[in-house]
Amino acid sequence: MIIYICIGTIPILLLGLFASGQERKTLMEREHRNIEDSVSQGASQLKSQILVYNNLSDYIAFNQPISDVLIGDYDNIFSMYEQYTATVDPVLSSLKYFNPNINQITIYLDKNIVKHDTMVDSLQTIEGEKWYRQNESSLSQKVKWIIDAENKTSFSARTMPIMEQNKQKGILYLDVNYDSLFAGFDDISRDSYGLYIVDKKGNVLFEKDTFSENTASKNNTKTTAKKSKEKRLSFPALKKKMEAQENGKKSNYLIVSADAGVDDWKIIVYQPQKMMARKIQTLLVLVMGIIAVCIITSVVASLAFSRFVVRDIKRLRDNMQAVEEGNMELMVTSDAGDEVGSLIRGFGSMLGEINRLIHEVYESKLTQRKSEMTALQAQINPHFLYNSLSLINWKALEAGQQDISKITLALSSFYRTSLNRGKNVLTIEKEIENMKSYLEIQLCMHDNDFDVIMDIDEEILPYQTLNLLLQPLVENAIDHGIDLKEDGRGYIKIIGRKDAENIYLTVEDNGVGIEPEILSSILEFKTKGYGVRNVNQRIRLYYGEEYCLRIESEVGKGTRCTINIPQKSNDPADGTS
Repeated sequence: MIIYICIGTIPILLLGLFASGQERKTLMEREHRNIEDSVSQGASQLKSQILVYNNLSDYIAFNQPISDVLIGDYDNIFSMYEQYTATVDPVLSSLKYFNPNINQITIYLDKNIVKHDTMVDSLQTIEGEKWYRQNESSLSQKVKWIIDAENKTSFSARTMPIMEQNKQKGILYLDVNYDSLFAGFDDISRDSYGLYIVDKKGNVLFEKDTFSENTASKNNTKTTAKKSKEKRLSFPALKKKMEAQENGKKSNYLIVSADAGVDDWKIIVYQPQKMMARKIQTLLVLVMGIIAVCIITSVVASLAFSRFVVRDIKRLRDNMQAVEEGNMELMVTSDAGDEVGSLIRGFGSMLGEINRLIHEVYESKLTQRKSEMTALQAQINPHFLYNSLSLINWKALEAGQQDISKITLALSSFYRTSLNRGKNVLTIEKEIENMKSYLEIQLCMHDNDFDVIMDIDEEILPYQTLNLLLQPLVENAIDHGIDLKEDGRGYIKIIGRKDAENIYLTVEDNGVGIEPEILSSILEFKTKGYGVRNVNQRIRLYYGEEYCLRIESEVGKGTRCTINIPQKSNDPADGTS
């Protein structure tokens, strides 16, 4: 019991320490994934907004009526005002109305004009502004976004392509609400975090941190504010920490970076790992409590271990001894959920399987005896049948009844080949002879009112096949095809061919055909006789799933049944007979 308690306690302690470490790692990974997902969603929202505003910019820039009005020369200010009011104002006003986050849309023209509200103005108005001087040379027909994090302004600028084609210069200025543009990054994490969005040159476009907000809500004191302020990182300091992490150095910050998907902008989120401390402490208390409960449970369980386990093992031993004494009908069961209970149930299952195998072997022996008796009877009964048919044939010849003699000989030949001395296989030549005998009988029964066409490749005749494959197909062709045909003379065509590996036997008729809904499930029909379903199953069981019976039919034109089987020689030396 002491050894059991020690062995049980040490792994629990190790497992608790390991679990706390793994849980800490899991929390970090989960927080990392959560931040990545939030950043991805924010980036997607930012990209979507930029795309919307770019599309609006394209709509204005490539609007022919607006460009025509802006290009035009006017005799007086009134006529120009009238054109601007009728064409430019409705488009720009409606875009601002349906997009409330757009602060301003202005087209600046490189000519001396009177300012028209905030929608059209002279280029001289912005030539002195810093953003225009810095970006004048790079402005083109492509939308260029200019973000100022310090002043919290965001707008796009571009040239007017249609005006450029007419040798005139125009700048489309679209001002968007700065906070709404980056609103997707407001709730990156429930804990405090910092965020920067920078362009490819390293210029900060947007920055945000929630350290002061979260700590102020918990404790609105100067000390807390000071501590929270120390958690915020400037962008240069954040870059150094990122470089240190890339070089394999440990950091006290969780840093996640991602592409914004807009003009090579990059999103960087950082979070102090100390934010996890409170969660880890709670986890450690919980783990230690679980360890204490497990140790107490282990001690209590050790007291009951011997009684319960030994009791079940003793019962299993009693059952095994009873089986040794010959009691094979013993029922061995257990409701215990431990390993001993599983062992008892396993022994019971084994005993049941042994009893099943005993009965199975016994029944198989009985079945084998019955099969042997049936085979012996099958050897006796055909002799009586053949003798009777020979007697009928002799009597028919004696009476001059040639038709009766012909049918009797065909029937005798059919049964002789069908029974095949109890064998399941025969040559294709014998199968064809058997089918010819059957057709001869059918022709007599139908007064020769249909034709039989034989097209058999002689090379396939020595090969082996299952017996009674063609007869059911011919019988179906007569009963369900030709007999139901109301016009024209019917025919049945038997075709035999082979390729490099397989042999193909086909029975074709020009009867009434089969309805599509019946054709799709005909191989599943269970009939009282020996139908096509039986033929298909015999082929699959004997040769394998890749060999089968295929049926093609067209209503009013006929049916074609094709059997494919492998090439098997009937030569005993070949080993396949």
